[in-house]
Amino acid sequence: MTGSKVVDPTPKLPALSLFALAKFTAQAGQNLFFAALLVTAGTANHVAAGLSSFFVAMLLASLAFGVPGGALADRIGPSRGFALGGIARAAVMLAWVLGPKSAVAVPAVVFAYSAVSQVYSPSEMALVRTLGGRRHGAVHSLVLTLQFAGQGLAVAALAPFLWWLGGTPAMAAGAAAVAGLAAAFACSLAVATERLRLELPARGSAFRDTLRFFRRHAVAREAVIALALTSMVVQGSIVALPLYLRNDLAAGSLGAAVVVGAAALGVGAGLLAVALRLGPGGASATIRTAVLAMAVGTLALASLDYGLRAALELTEVGPFVDLDLSLGASFAVAVPVAFLLGLAVSLALLAARTALTAAAPVAHQSRVFAVQAVLTDAFVVLPLVLFGIGVEVAGARPVLALMGGVAAFAFLVLEGRVVIGWLHAPHEPAAVPVPAERD
Repeated sequence: MTGSKVVDPTPKLPALSLFALAKFTAQAGQNLFFAALLVTAGTANHVAAGLSSFFVAMLLASLAFGVPGGALADRIGPSRGFALGGIARAAVMLAWVLGPKSAVAVPAVVFAYSAVSQVYSPSEMALVRTLGGRRHGAVHSLVLTLQFAGQGLAVAALAPFLWWLGGTPAMAAGAAAVAGLAAAFACSLAVATERLRLELPARGSAFRDTLRFFRRHAVAREAVIALALTSMVVQGSIVALPLYLRNDLAAGSLGAAVVVGAAALGVGAGLLAVALRLGPGGASATIRTAVLAMAVGTLALASLDYGLRAALELTEVGPFVDLDLSLGASFAVAVPVAFLLGLAVSLALLAARTALTAAAPVAHQSRVFAVQAVLTDAFVVLPLVLFGIGVEVAGARPVLALMGGVAAFAFLVLEGRVVIGWLHAPHEPAAVPVPAERD
């Protein structure tokens, strides 16, 4: 089996530029494709079933093909895996464009797309080490920035324009064209890494070595916990926050935009902080701090405005005693809390990825990220189902409080090193000193 080995620790700017172009265009094409599929699924007779089947199909493919996809990426090298996955994703989009389009076919197409993405995604993460040298945090920050930029281009510009031109068929055709361009950039990157000999054959390893890596490295386990928690908080917030802003904070369209904007500014601040300052040595402390901030932020949202009213009544500080909460005090507190949550999510995600990149053996970088993704998806699926039911039955506050409780427990696990016994690597027996011989 072959892997890849970085021969020079300095960033490779020409190849990194190709990687950035491939990532940006691939993200734009993906979100444009998803928009076309969601419109198709959402306009069928059974809207709820169509939309839920979209996400179920994506999750099932990830769980089924995540680990084999990572193993294939390690075998052929991350740059080749990146190119192969990009070509396969463009091919799935083209098949949808040329084939019959119906809501019934959407889950099958989503399953196929997610299946081939299990080679693409871990290769993308592994390329951070290949192309970025020791600047792991900066490159991961660049990847996330390109992801947001590609999503913004697709949702804000390409999707409305193509919809105006020709509806969902035009959106799907545009997605396939953009994905084809991304695949071309990815193939150029593979050629460049081969020419520059950025990836050389390395001694392979079995899947048990990947599991042993997670058992033996505490920072890898911390990263998995942080990434799973981040995914839960982000997706849970998507479920809960619309209802929370409308019913609990009574925020109109402008108020909701301000809260979302504050969260976006927090994400941007995290991206900048990681790009400028975070190194592998500080990843563990950053993970714990970010997890604590997520706990504080979600619990604060859950307690507004009850907690704020109690604090004002108990403290009895001067003019604040008679503060009328209906004037927007809760909303004024929600804005900085949203900034804190955006910052925490960004820091946790980037610090965890940086920790895995720095700690994982080169020969199975892709499998490490593939296993992490499978564990994250397996952890998130049940909470998301419960969150959806909980928001409908009990409202947004209990869901936010539950997320805050999970985040607080995760912080205690990380800070107190409360790790289940089987995760500990077996200790080597201590060497017994041999007494010196005497005459």
